Amino acid sequence: MMFMAFQNIQLFFSNLILRNFYKVIYKYSHPKAFKHNRRYWPYYQVTRNTQGGIDQVYFKNQLIADNSSIPLSELKKAMLVMTGPSIKEYPSDIFSKDGVDYIGTNGSISLPNIKFKYYVIIDHNFTNNRFDLVSKVLRSDCVLFTTPRCLDIILRKIRPDQIKCQVKVIETITEGKIERFLGSRITVNTEQEYFYLHDGKGFSQHIENAVFDYFTVAYVALQITYALSYDEIYLAGLDMSNFNQPRFYEDTQTKQPTMLDQYLSDIFPAFHTASHFLKMKNIKVYNLSEQSAVESFTKVDPNHIWSDSKINASSDSNN
Repeated sequence: MMFMAFQNIQLFFSNLILRNFYKVIYKYSHPKAFKHNRRYWPYYQVTRNTQGGIDQVYFKNQLIADNSSIPLSELKKAMLVMTGPSIKEYPSDIFSKDGVDYIGTNGSISLPNIKFKYYVIIDHNFTNNRFDLVSKVLRSDCVLFTTPRCLDIILRKIRPDQIKCQVKVIETITEGKIERFLGSRITVNTEQEYFYLHDGKGFSQHIENAVFDYFTVAYVALQITYALSYDEIYLAGLDMSNFNQPRFYEDTQTKQPTMLDQYLSDIFPAFHTASHFLKMKNIKVYNLSEQSAVESFTKVDPNHIWSDSKINASSDSNN
């Protein structure tokens, strides 16, 4: 263990020197529209499909992510596990049900005795500051969806052979722009048929090309969960309130800052758009956080979600 830690430290410092040298070269050899790639060149190569989406990603000529096929589950129920404080109030057995796939985000790997089939990490600050948790994900046999920036942070800290999960790289749409991996920064054509638009907010039906982020991993993860072909989606820990409180896996000493409260004017309408789209597709979505500030989905008591009466007591439509 000590030897491995020493190797990782050596890797970090050797990469740091070379990367700074390459950044200078890249800055003067590429247009400004490509400047976001200064972190990646010349370590990465990206191949794309005919629609422009990422197909494969290579790191130092080694295949690190293959988007050409995403393993789908035979199950039809999924629980998307976010990190709001309400998670602490859920019954412990809710995360070990048969017939349900669990999809994690950020620090939800901290939950004991839960096996995640899929995982989503797009926050580079979380990736850097809580690499202890990211490492747990990397050592599992899940399928990890992450961004080029987060992937690069990971590969600055560990070797590719230390990654046990499958990696899929996604590109996010932020304020109408995509910073293409080893491509230029582009304005998105939202008229593409695989984008659903409602009241100015978008929902992507084709995650291989891009997903809308609206500043929260929860929205990205919901688009990914849709793409994985589930009929019922349960949202755990989607509080979007009490931002002064630590996330369920934090305490006052380890609490990381959040800016979610500054983006609620984007986040709430985005979830409303998702609700419209998923209802149109006959996909049922239930919010297990009864005090959640997100009002777009039917709220249910996490103590009774699979009882016969679970939904009848609430509205059976996504508002």
